[in-house]
Amino acid sequence: MRIRLHWGAAIVVVYTAFAAATTAFVAFAIARPVNLVSDDYYAQSLQLDQRMEAERNTRALRPQPAVVQSGAEAVALSLPHADGAVTGTVTFYRASDASADRVHPLAIDSDGRQEIATGTLAKGRWVVQIKWSAEGRAYYFEQPMVLP
Repeated sequence: MRIRLHWGAAIVVVYTAFAAATTAFVAFAIARPVNLVSDDYYAQSLQLDQRMEAERNTRALRPQPAVVQSGAEAVALSLPHADGAVTGTVTFYRASDASADRVHPLAIDSDGRQEIATGTLAKGRWVVQIKWSAEGRAYYFEQPMVLP
């Protein structure tokens, strides 16, 4: 004996399966954490012109700033020499987890170098962002890196 499914019952089965799949996806999406790039992304977007000017100032520098891994658990920064005081910050930005971002004060030595320990940072891709000002001009430099 062969079981026959009425076309009306088939439509009910399809719509019920669709509703169940949609409900399951919505429940899955709500359970996922949402990390914005930054909590104050709107305020940062208003300062975009100043950041572009700082990047232009950085491209004009010779030699260019550099970020290199110094050993297994450190990063060495190298900034061009400045005659006056240099103030700023070094940010280790993690796109996949906003709570992992780390900000360090910029404290370069007389040769324009600074070494920062990275032993507490998670392995993976980071972007090192350096913001500083010297002699009344703002500068910005960023470089991606992968910590082993």
